[in-house]
Amino acid sequence: MQQFVEFVNRKQRETKKHLKIVEKMLKKGGLHVYSHLENEEQPYLFIKNTQNQLSFDGIRIYEIGEMVAYRVQKEEKTEPYGKAYALDVEDMYNDYLSDGYSEKNAGKKVMHSVVEDIKRFFIKCHKAEEEMRYQGQDGTGLVIKTGGTDYSGSVVNRLWSHIYIGYFSWRTLWTT
Repeated sequence: MQQFVEFVNRKQRETKKHLKIVEKMLKKGGLHVYSHLENEEQPYLFIKNTQNQLSFDGIRIYEIGEMVAYRVQKEEKTEPYGKAYALDVEDMYNDYLSDGYSEKNAGKKVMHSVVEDIKRFFIKCHKAEEEMRYQGQDGTGLVIKTGGTDYSGSVVNRLWSHIYIGYFSWRTLWTT
């Protein structure tokens, strides 16, 4: 009968093996990968972001259960935060096989897809942060501050200011 310690050790070895494969894949795709596989609590990879002006330095890729996931991480050696996103490499591989790709070509497609998914994630984050940074600076609405800690009023006021401005913009277009 397998003891718990043996099970944990085997799981750690498997995790490191899987993450080494992911590390090679990402490095081959041109991403900056920093290995933290020696971390005994939870081995992980840190991927430096491809966009220079993000509020975080990169993402942490780690194995949780039977799947590989990633989360935003402020700095290389800090803890990640926010939502975890799955990198379902095995399902991708099986999908490519079912589409008629050979095993070799399916593996290449998975490598390319994972790298592109991570690059796309950084681009989407950059666009989202830019939108948040410049929100309200385009003159399209009024932000009316309300007192106290009830912020629902400011949301409603912003909504109504957009409706109000939209109504008069529509009315101006209609009458000309």
